[in-house]
Amino acid sequence: MLHPRRKYQRNRFAPGTPERARIEARYIPEPNSGCWLWIGYTDWAGYGRLKIDGRDQSAHRLSWRIYRGDIPDNQCVLHRCDVPQCVNPDHLFLGTQADNMKDMAAKKRSDGGCRLGSTGERHWLAKLTAEDVRQIRADDRYHRVIADEYAVARSVISAIKRRSAWRHVP
Repeated sequence: MLHPRRKYQRNRFAPGTPERARIEARYIPEPNSGCWLWIGYTDWAGYGRLKIDGRDQSAHRLSWRIYRGDIPDNQCVLHRCDVPQCVNPDHLFLGTQADNMKDMAAKKRSDGGCRLGSTGERHWLAKLTAEDVRQIRADDRYHRVIADEYAVARSVISAIKRRSAWRHVP
C-alpha cells in the first residue's frame, strides 16, 4: 500500500533479488534503435545507476557483467550506440580509457578540454559567444564593468584577457 503522502511507489526490491531481475525491471526496449533505455535513476551525464548490496553501480557495466561476463581490470564498457541510458549488451563493448577517448574523437563527440566534451559556445554552461570574447578582449574598461555587462565573474574576464580561457578564439 502506498504511503498517504507518496504519489508513487518506490521501485524497491526484496533483499536477495537477482541482479538480472533488477536490470530488467528498469529498462524499456526502444524498437527503432534496439536500445534498452534505462528508466531508473541516472547520473548527471545520463548514465543509469543503481545500488546493489549498498554499492552504487553503473547500469551499463552491470548489464555487461550479467549478460557477457566479468570486466577485466583497466577495461571500460563503451557504447556503440552513444546513448548513455542504453543497457543493451549488444550495444556495448570493452575497451581501455584510451579506446574510449579515440571512440569519442572519431564520433566527433568532443572538441576537447572539458568533461562533457565541449568547449566554448558548445559547453552546456556557456554564457558567452566567440563574438563576445572578441569584444571583451578589445574592451579597455575595468574588468568589473565588463563582467557586469556580460553577467559573468570578473575572474572570467581576466582569464579571457590572459587567454587562459577561450584560447581557441583568435
